[in-house]
Amino acid sequence: MIAAAAAAVLAAGALADTALPPVQVESGPLAGTTRDGVDRYFGIPYAAPPVGELRFRAPEPPVKWEGVRQAASFGSVCRQTVDWMKAPQSEDCLFLNIWAPAKPGKYPVIVWIHGGGFFGGSGTQSGPDAGNGIVARDVILVTINYRLGVLGFFAHPELSAESPTKASGNQGILDQIAALKWISRNIAAFGGDPGRVTIVGASAGASSVALLSMSPAAKGLFQRGIAESGGAGNLPLQADAEKRGQDFANALSAPHIADLRKLDAETLLKAPWEIEPNIDGTTLPGNMAASYSGGWHNNVPIITGWDGDEGVDLAPEAMGGKPITLAKYQGFVKAAFGPQAPTIFKVYPAASDAEAEPAAYRLMTDMIGFSAFFWGTQQVNAKAAPAYVYFFVHRPAEPATPCTYSCKAGHGSEVKYAFHQLAFDPRVWNADDRAIENEMTGYWTNFAKTGDPNGEGPPKWPLFDGTPASVNVVGMDAEIKERGAFPDFRPYLNLGQ
Repeated sequence: MIAAAAAAVLAAGALADTALPPVQVESGPLAGTTRDGVDRYFGIPYAAPPVGELRFRAPEPPVKWEGVRQAASFGSVCRQTVDWMKAPQSEDCLFLNIWAPAKPGKYPVIVWIHGGGFFGGSGTQSGPDAGNGIVARDVILVTINYRLGVLGFFAHPELSAESPTKASGNQGILDQIAALKWISRNIAAFGGDPGRVTIVGASAGASSVALLSMSPAAKGLFQRGIAESGGAGNLPLQADAEKRGQDFANALSAPHIADLRKLDAETLLKAPWEIEPNIDGTTLPGNMAASYSGGWHNNVPIITGWDGDEGVDLAPEAMGGKPITLAKYQGFVKAAFGPQAPTIFKVYPAASDAEAEPAAYRLMTDMIGFSAFFWGTQQVNAKAAPAYVYFFVHRPAEPATPCTYSCKAGHGSEVKYAFHQLAFDPRVWNADDRAIENEMTGYWTNFAKTGDPNGEGPPKWPLFDGTPASVNVVGMDAEIKERGAFPDFRPYLNLGQ
């Protein structure tokens, strides 16, 4: 009992935050807290609340406040159709959070763009200690919210007409750009270097990194990018997105934007909406291949890669859930690849239900891998900034309860390693896990500092040259040997994405 009481006291002491003197940002003075060598500033508005007449519009500048704003707690999560966060949701959600070293300096900045399929997630899902491990490597971590689902990616002819750029449907991407602009203007007040900003994201966050790299509206707002398990892909044209938006509005008997702004968020979120950005000609002027052929607007060094067991998580999502039957698998391939489906069936054959699931897993893993390989290859072919490509095959220690997502080297499994967050997961981590964590955190923070993942600590990472041999396979020796070579994607590059 005495030992337990002592542990409780120590835990309480470790969690005690100390108030910091106010920091001046453009909207007013901001008071954060500090603990364990990390300064924290949470729930900072980087744009005006996108409510009322501002619903569906591009973000407006943040509202100035009177007096000192307390920044000790997170702001609301953006409205969404899932409840992963178990946190209050609101349309008033355009907040960012900062973790910075307590010691003075001029630090590189990592901006985390969360995943969640553009319909879920938030910048607070890793909790208030999310930045502790990575900030200890002398970087600043910023996480952001951005609008999701129909509130973040709704296009409509009237909405385009009222926009100065005559575009709509990319509000969530414009939110990300507004956050980057805020960081550029204000991060120096927290010890950050606005000339060394690295944007990082996984899944939909990785797609956001790719889209921001293509966007002229984001030019100069970041100097490096890291995309984990995701790319830009091919997006619909503005006209198609507007047509879907008009059909959506008509189905709700709210054909005009003024009508839609009067509806409650629950009604909007319950209605089906195909969530994706669109090629609007201004924020996003083209798809990945076209953008490369014309030169990317943000030619910056990139890290991009994928996980060895992506398909374990993604194939059931894409193919109507488990079990993955032969009919489900064949239907997905025909819908996704059209006239190229016979080629896919030759490379990933399945003649029964028993063979369909492993074939689907391999296909989905390689689809994500091809996206990363394609991006890196395009960067090489364009003689653009350096690219570093990885393949994460390390299989984390199993949790005490059955694993339901990111099992094995599943989708996004490397994120907790790169951000030095194993301590927040209660499973029993082994020495291999700790070694991989130090390796990945080293790569990410070295890259944020210099644009090169190599430096003191992790093994040498070769510059990607368009060949499989230049992909950094991350895992322990036995895991790498067991995995074997991944498919050579080069013969398929001319097929596009």
